[in-house]
Amino acid sequence: MIKASNVCKTFILHNQNGVKLPVLQGANLIVNSGECVILHGHSGSGKSTLLRSLYGNYKIDNGAIEIRYGRGETDWVDLAQASPRQIVRLRQQTMGYVSQFLSVIPRVSAIDVVMEPLLNTGVCPTTCYEKAAQLLTRLNVPEHLWQLAPATFSGGEQQRVNIARSFMLDYPILLLDEPTASLDKQNSDVVIDLIHQAKQRGAAIVGIFHDPYARDAVADRLHTLSAGK
Repeated sequence: MIKASNVCKTFILHNQNGVKLPVLQGANLIVNSGECVILHGHSGSGKSTLLRSLYGNYKIDNGAIEIRYGRGETDWVDLAQASPRQIVRLRQQTMGYVSQFLSVIPRVSAIDVVMEPLLNTGVCPTTCYEKAAQLLTRLNVPEHLWQLAPATFSGGEQQRVNIARSFMLDYPILLLDEPTASLDKQNSDVVIDLIHQAKQRGAAIVGIFHDPYARDAVADRLHTLSAGK
């Protein structure tokens, strides 16, 4: 589902006299359907940079990041060469992403935030609402909060809204950036169950987990990164 090869990414610090900071040099990664690969390594090894590059947030300097978007042998797109429109389409249909922080339009209710990905596919609002309600309930977000804007929530509540939104669609690929970082064990267990269900339906998952309990519960293998590689 994912083939990253010889990925290189250097950041230029313009506010520090153009200092160049090579973060990824020749990174490789293959992720198959139905497995969860955990990016592993010390702080600064490039885990977040690689994950964001897989989502198209960062444009890599060299190499290829091939994403499979269909069932055919030729249904692949290289993010390094993709147009902005292709990347948007992949995000809508193929790749779900759980970031560490929820970024939403102010004053939009939590239930609407969660419904949006499925609603955008043309599914009727009633069905979208029912699925969003099920996810929010499962993630222990109190019903009295559903009509409020998530900006007013605690960090853990915001993260659970973020997770519910990302699991509204059965994305073939899921990218998870510390999804359990703000959660207690009870809610971490819910996220672990959601990840296992996604694996069972064939999703390819790449994650960063600093929580050993959650990491060990979902990982099929660790992919170790070292600084600059």
